[in-house]
Order: sequence, then structure tokens, then C-alpha cells
Amino acid sequence: MMRILCPMCGFGREIDLAKIPPRAQMATCPRCQHKFRFRVVDDLPPADPRAADRSPAAPRPAPSSPLLGGQDLSARPGPASGRDPLAAQRAAAEQAWKHLQGVKPEGPKPDPAPQATAQEPSQPSPEPTSAPFRPEPTPESGLVSAGSPVPFEDLPRHGFFPGLWRTITAVLKTPSAFFRSMPVSGGMAKPLIFHLLLAEFMMVSQYFWGLSSLASLSQYTGSQELMDLGMGMAGTGPILLLVFYPLLLILRLMLMTGIIHLLLRAIFRFTGGPGSGAEATFRVLCYSAAPLLMGVVPFFGPLMGGVWSLVLTVIGLKEAHRTSVSAAMFAVFLPILLLLAAALGLMQAGVKG
Repeated sequence: MMRILCPMCGFGREIDLAKIPPRAQMATCPRCQHKFRFRVVDDLPPADPRAADRSPAAPRPAPSSPLLGGQDLSARPGPASGRDPLAAQRAAAEQAWKHLQGVKPEGPKPDPAPQATAQEPSQPSPEPTSAPFRPEPTPESGLVSAGSPVPFEDLPRHGFFPGLWRTITAVLKTPSAFFRSMPVSGGMAKPLIFHLLLAEFMMVSQYFWGLSSLASLSQYTGSQELMDLGMGMAGTGPILLLVFYPLLLILRLMLMTGIIHLLLRAIFRFTGGPGSGAEATFRVLCYSAAPLLMGVVPFFGPLMGGVWSLVLTVIGLKEAHRTSVSAAMFAVFLPILLLLAAALGLMQAGVKG
């Protein structure tokens, strides 16, 4: 068997050597029509242009006549000018490629044909009966993806901490490319774990910053109340962070996914966009939490990380649902504006009361 690969477009196929004339060297790609040399025959004798002049009466075989196995193709009479001694080889190679076009990749591979002898002509190549087949997914043709495009979803290949860090950097540096290549399905467990890890990291960082601030302030002012407050936070803080806060995060994610996806479906009903499923919305909300890493910065870190996360959510919804920026912004900011309006209304009602 020989694998012939087009150097121009990467189209390739394995063919039986018995189906290729022994001295054929040129091939034409059925996809891009590029002609190239697929092998070099070392024992190919140099063509003698004067041989064609000495035998002008030799009849040239018709294009549809079958080729004799073992026949020296270089000895065939070339064009009248004798300037193209490889014309017969190229014609034989094109005939072999036409035979490949008629092969269906889904069917079983045919048994190798017996080697043709000099006394028995080979069968003519059948005409293609269908469109050119798709090449088998091979690494050479670039059709095989090496794992998931999200490193955190391919931990056996990347490792836990390298996969986590590469996912964070991909979301922060190239959000459009990341969310465009992100699978819109495939499970919600790993995106949820990614979101919980970053949110817990931000809360733990702020927890320790708060404890250190209370300790410093209580020592500076000598206030016993601040010291008691710090001791209370040190006792109940780990329970809240490790038990209740993850449950609240999951509940908030599910609620926001439902609201944002319903708004997107309402927009798609009017605009006619196809969109993706609710899992795509959930995955965008999870991976857009990468800026929560800024929670390690005291005081302003959570605010900057939250704003950055909203921007990434808009970009992610645009790429995952193949919609416009305005539709994604409407779905993200409308619930936030409604919550702010409700909070202001409650504050005004409390002041009047």
C-alpha cells in the first residue's frame, strides 16, 4: 500500500500499488487539481527524442484502451514534438486518481488485485459514480483535533494545574477565539468546577484580607468589639466558605442561566437566529468567571474582576450562540438593571417608612 498526499491541499488516500502502473510518477489531486510527483522511479530510462522520429508510423493507443501490466510506459511514443516524455506517466497517474474517486470510504476495502503480467492486460479504471470522497481523518490532513480545545476539559493531556492556568489565560487573552472554539455541549461538571474554584479563591482571599484588616484596626483603636468581630469571623468563616457559599454559587448560576437563556430565545424568535442550547449559556457563564482571579487584590480586586467578567460574558454569548453584540448585551444587562431598580425601590420604601 502507498499513501499519496497532495502537497497543496493535504488531500490523501492509501491505494494499492498493484493498481498503479509501475512507472507512473505524476498525479493530479481530485480536490484542487494540482499536479505533483508522488514518487520517483529510479530505474526510469532517459527518453530519447530521436526514437520517436525514427518510428513515426507506430500507432498510438487510444486513451480508452487498457494498459498492459509491466509495459514500459516511457517507451510509448510521446507527442509529435518529442518534448514531453512524461506525458504517458501523467496520463496513467490521472487514470489511477480517477479510479480512487469512485471508491467509497465507508465500504470495506477491496482485496488487493493480483499483479498483472505482461501477457494479461489489466482492467480499465471505472468512471467515478459519485462526488469525490472525503479523506479519512488523519493527522496529516489536519482533520483530527487533539483533544478538547478547552485545556481544563482535557486534564489527562494537560494536567490539573497546567490545564486550569491555560484555560484562565486563554479566556483573559483571547476571549473571542476561546468561546468560538468552546464546545457548546459535553457536560456541565468541569465548567462548574472551574467556576467554583475561582469564586472560592476570590472569597478566601477576601476573607483573609478582611481578617487582617480587622486585626490591624482593632489593635490600632483598641476596640474590643472589633476584636470580637474578627474572632467570630475566624470561627464561622470556613464553614460559610466551604459549605454554604458553593451552594449559593450553584443556585445563582442556575438562575442566571435560565434568565439569560430565556431572553436570548425571545430575541432569536424575532430575529430568526438559530442560537445554541441552554448548556452553551451555562458554559459561558462558568468560563467567564476567569477574571475573579483578581480577587487576590484587596478592596478593588472583586469589583474589577466582576466588571471584566460581565464583558467576557457578553463576548462569550455572542460567539457561542453566533448572535450579535447587542443581543448578548441585552440578555446580560437587562436582569442587572432590573435588580438595581428593585434595590433602589426597596431603599426608597425603607427611607419613607
